[in-house]
Amino acid sequence: MDINTFFIGILPVIVFVVLDSITTKKSAIISAVVLAFGEFLFTIIKYHTIDELTVLSVALVVVFGWLSIKKGNDIYFKIQPAILGLFFSASFFFFYYILDKPLFNFMVEKYLDNDIGKYIPANIPKEYFMEMMRIMSRDLGWWILFHALLTAYAAFRMSKWWWFFIRVPFFYILLFIGMLFEQRVVMQ
Repeated sequence: MDINTFFIGILPVIVFVVLDSITTKKSAIISAVVLAFGEFLFTIIKYHTIDELTVLSVALVVVFGWLSIKKGNDIYFKIQPAILGLFFSASFFFFYYILDKPLFNFMVEKYLDNDIGKYIPANIPKEYFMEMMRIMSRDLGWWILFHALLTAYAAFRMSKWWWFFIRVPFFYILLFIGMLFEQRVVMQ
C-alpha cells in the first residue's frame, strides 16, 4: 500500500473542513465532492478497477453534497460517513447473523483460498487465521456501528473540527483499539 491509497477518502474531508473555515460552505462542499470524484478517477487509472464500496462512497458524497448545497445546510454532507458506516456495519451483521457466513471468512475463501499461504506468515496456522477472521467479522460491525453513531452525533451536536476528528483520526484510533481487543480475544 502506498501513501496515495492511505489518503483516498480522507482528502475530501480535510478539504471540506479547511475550506469551510476560510470560504463558504457551498465552496467547501463543491470542492470536497470534486475531489472525491477525482479520487474515484485516480483509483480507476491507478488500479484499473473499482470496487463496490468506492462506488457507494462516492455516490453518497455526491448525493449528500448535492443535498447540502440544495438545502443550504452542511449536515447532509456531514452525515454521509455515518450512513456509509451504518451500511457497512449492517453488512457485517447480515453476513454473520443471517447468512451464518462471517464476512471476512467469506472474502478469504472467495478471493484467497488457494493463495492464502502467500498472505499469512508460515508460523500462523490457517485455522487460527480463519478463527481470527471469524471473530473480527463478528465484532467489527459493532465497532463500525459505534463510530457511525458517534460521527452522526458529532455532525449534529459538535463543531466541524470535532466532527472531523471523530470522522477521520478517531476512526483509525478506534480500529487500532478494536484490533488490539480482537487479538486478545483470539489469543484466549
